[in-house]
Amino acid sequence: MTPPDQLTLLLRQWLELTRAESAAIQAAVWPKLRQIQSGKASLRQPLDQAFRQWKSTDPAVAASAAARRPFRAQVARLIALEAHNAQLLAVRRDQARQKLLHLERAARNLRNLRRSYAPPAPPVACNSYS
Repeated sequence: MTPPDQLTLLLRQWLELTRAESAAIQAAVWPKLRQIQSGKASLRQPLDQAFRQWKSTDPAVAASAAARRPFRAQVARLIALEAHNAQLLAVRRDQARQKLLHLERAARNLRNLRRSYAPPAPPVACNSYS
């Protein structure tokens, strides 16, 4: 397999994982998201190696604008999807923060309500016999 073919294959795999990541975020399936992100992490080294091989086999071709165009389009699409996933995660994080604040407020209200109806605790007396 030629380095450009390998790059195309790896970028396609990254695209599939990014789409699956988006679905996992939208469905709030966090263990699946963690698994997908591990898969993406495992693609980083082979992607880097394929890029270095492609660049070293024929630096003039790799540097030409015509040769970079297919990869530029794929990478631009990946960047856009990654940015979208980051926005989805930010929304989910904000929702979780709001829910946490709401739950903390409810717990505080319950403690205050309990204090107003519960009798005060009896004083603790300690006797020491020697």
